[in-house]
Amino acid sequence: MKLIATSLFFGSISLVSALGGVSVAHAEELESCGGIFLSAGSSCEFRREQDCKETCEVVSVEESCAAELYTTCEAGCSAEASVECTETCSPVCVEQCTVAPEAPSSEEICRDNCMADCDTRCDSAQNPACCARACPHTCNKKCKERCSEDDQRVECEPKCITACDGQCTATTNTSCQVDCQTTQWESCQTTIRERCTTSCEDKGGAIFCDGEFLNASNLEDCAAELSISLQVDVDIDIDTRIDTDGDGDSDSVSCAMDPKSSGNAGMWIMAALAGTAVVLRRRRATKA
Repeated sequence: MKLIATSLFFGSISLVSALGGVSVAHAEELESCGGIFLSAGSSCEFRREQDCKETCEVVSVEESCAAELYTTCEAGCSAEASVECTETCSPVCVEQCTVAPEAPSSEEICRDNCMADCDTRCDSAQNPACCARACPHTCNKKCKERCSEDDQRVECEPKCITACDGQCTATTNTSCQVDCQTTQWESCQTTIRERCTTSCEDKGGAIFCDGEFLNASNLEDCAAELSISLQVDVDIDIDTRIDTDGDGDSDSVSCAMDPKSSGNAGMWIMAALAGTAVVLRRRRATKA
C-alpha cells in the first residue's frame, strides 16, 4: 500500500475530477437520506412530482449505490489493518502531525490520507466511476467507525496509532469493496432510478443534492438532517390530491414543510386535513 505524504495531508483535499467533488474535511453521513456522505457545500433542493420524474431519467445515482452496495459487500470485506501497514504509517503520521499548523483529529488524518490513496487507486480501476464513489465511501465509513473527530488535543503519537489503524483498515478493505461493488454497479443504478421514480409518485417528489437522488424513506427526516448536520435547508412542498368540495373531483392541496420545524410536520398535516373536513361538512350541510 502506498502512503502519500503531501502538504495537503491535513487540508481539505478536493478530488473534484476523480471523485465527483467530495469534500474530505467536512463529509457527513446522513442516515435519514439513504446513508450517503455529503459536504456542507452541497446544493440541495426538493423537486415536485413532474420535475422529479423527468430528473429521475438522467439523475446521477453513484453516491446512493456506493452507500447501498457498501452494506451489501461489507460481510465479505472485513479485513483488519495489517501490522506492516500501521508500522509504516505511524512514523509519517507523527512527523506530519507535529508540524501541522492546526491539530487535526484522528478521523481527519485517517480520511485525508485514505482519500488521497483513492485518487491513485481509481486511475487504473476496472470501473473508474464505481471506484470513484466506492473508495471514498469506504474511507469515510471506516475512518468514522474506528477514529475520533474530537481528539485534536491528544498528543500525536497515540492519536496516530488510532488514525493509522483506521486508515490501514479502510485501504485494506477498499479493493474488496471496489471489486464487489463493480459486479453489481449497473444493476444498482437501474434499481435506484426506479426507486427515484417510485418516490416521486408515492411522495409527491424527492430531494436531490449535487445532482444525486437521495434515497430517503422519509423526506421530512432527511430535510431535517440536512439542516442540522450541514446547515442546508430544503423546503418540502408537496401537492396532495383530495376531494375538497364533495363533487367527486380531486383538488390540489399544497403542504409546505420547513425542515427546521419538521418535528411538527405531522401536526400541521393533520390540522390541514381537519380543516378540509370541516369545509366538507359545512358544504354538505348547506346542500342538504
